[in-house]
Amino acid sequence: MSTWYTAPEDDPTAQERVRDAWHEAPLENLEVLGFILGTAKKQVLAYAPAPTDTDDLEAEPPDNYVYAQLEQAKNLWNAGRVDSNGNVGSDQFTFTPRPLDWVVKAIIRPIDGKPDVY
Repeated sequence: MSTWYTAPEDDPTAQERVRDAWHEAPLENLEVLGFILGTAKKQVLAYAPAPTDTDDLEAEPPDNYVYAQLEQAKNLWNAGRVDSNGNVGSDQFTFTPRPLDWVVKAIIRPIDGKPDVY
């Protein structure tokens, strides 16, 4: 069973879990990290298909939602570190992050490869 990523100040185990999954996580500022993880979770849930009556996404989120939360948190962190040109990095190694990009959307709502039939 998967659980959402969190990093409360009083839970070193949760912080270590984040660090293990995301080596560049801003663990020096747990408040900001909490904002990022919480925002990513809300964005994942907002994009996800509507839950059924039996789904408890707070207590038992699907694995792909938790992974999407982690990847979206990375996107949000990187988006906050861009320069005035919209790039992260230096010299020739730069990229422009786009929050909730198509990769994260595909993690949340996998593409089945079947053509749409109307």
